[in-house]
Amino acid sequence: MKGRYQRVRWPTTCERLILITTATVLLTGCTPRQYRHQADDVAEKIVERKEAELFGASDPFRVRPPAEDLRKILLLDQNLPVSFAGSYGTRSIDQIPQLKGTTYLAEDPCPQPEPLAPWLMPQAAPVRITLDEALQIGARNSRQYQTQKEDVYISALALDLRQNDFRNIWASFVRYQGSTDLSGEEAFGGTDADAQLGLSRLFKTGALVTANIGLNVARLLTGTGGSAMGLFGDASINVPLLRGAGEFVVTEPLKQAERNVIYALYTFARFRRTFAVEVASDYLSVLEQLDRVRNAEENYRGLIASTRRARRLADMGRLPEIQVDQAVQDELRARDRWIGAIQAYERGLDSFKLLLGLPTDAQVVLDPDELERLAAMAEDLMAEKDRTSTAQAES
Repeated sequence: MKGRYQRVRWPTTCERLILITTATVLLTGCTPRQYRHQADDVAEKIVERKEAELFGASDPFRVRPPAEDLRKILLLDQNLPVSFAGSYGTRSIDQIPQLKGTTYLAEDPCPQPEPLAPWLMPQAAPVRITLDEALQIGARNSRQYQTQKEDVYISALALDLRQNDFRNIWASFVRYQGSTDLSGEEAFGGTDADAQLGLSRLFKTGALVTANIGLNVARLLTGTGGSAMGLFGDASINVPLLRGAGEFVVTEPLKQAERNVIYALYTFARFRRTFAVEVASDYLSVLEQLDRVRNAEENYRGLIASTRRARRLADMGRLPEIQVDQAVQDELRARDRWIGAIQAYERGLDSFKLLLGLPTDAQVVLDPDELERLAAMAEDLMAEKDRTSTAQAES
């Protein structure tokens, strides 16, 4: 049994080099977070470039939602009930077991953070929102808006995937294997290591070029201690002649992916316009309903005073009792209209909150001065139009 445990050697310098290379490849691989940021950067650059080609200008495209938004601030500051931690945002979700201890959802550190928007500043409840702020809040919090941005993002990633078909694609393979034979009187052991590096490139003509180079090392650790080393390489060119030949056929998936990005950008541009109109319309509709509540309240208060006056006149015998009953009925109808106006206003405000992606139980009010500002802007536009018409008539 003595011979079964002797003549065991440490790996040679070449074998150590292979081990170090393998460990380096494993340790320096990209993390899921790095892959996510790389995908975001590639897609955002594609969108900005296509926007510039289509519309002559491009806005910074960011598919990742902001770390701080009004929804999260309202939930925390106003102590609103939530169903689970994800209500505060994706970064508040408990990590799945496979990503425990990672920074997959963490943001990159920003040396110069952007200043907080006015609606993100600490303020007492209820939070007052202007029309311009409502448009910006909707772009940051609305689920519909985020879905449209993600559609553009997905089409951009699909285009990058098609473009990758025509890039240089590198592939590497490292294998290290050790073995020991204990069946005989003396133990025999050895090592076998392979390392390969390959490159492939597809051209738009349909030609596929591949090349591989590899190294194989085998060494016995016992017995004679023999070793062997081999270097091999090969290259091939595959050119289609009939089926799949020609640039028109080979690049069709790439062109279709580019069309999909263009379609998504046009759809997103149209959605932004319609979304802005919808937000402005709902905003003004809620303010209009608020005016109806005020008018109904004033009417109700006036009828309360009228009913009391009629009651006093009837007690003095100067008014028949039937007119008092009619006054009471008018008061009750006015009260019913007032309550209905309040309910309609609250329903409209809740729908508007949902449109902006805000919790419906948050204390949020709209700025009633927006109607006066819009009326002043309309007067200025009409005055400018009259001056322009007068100048054209005089000329």
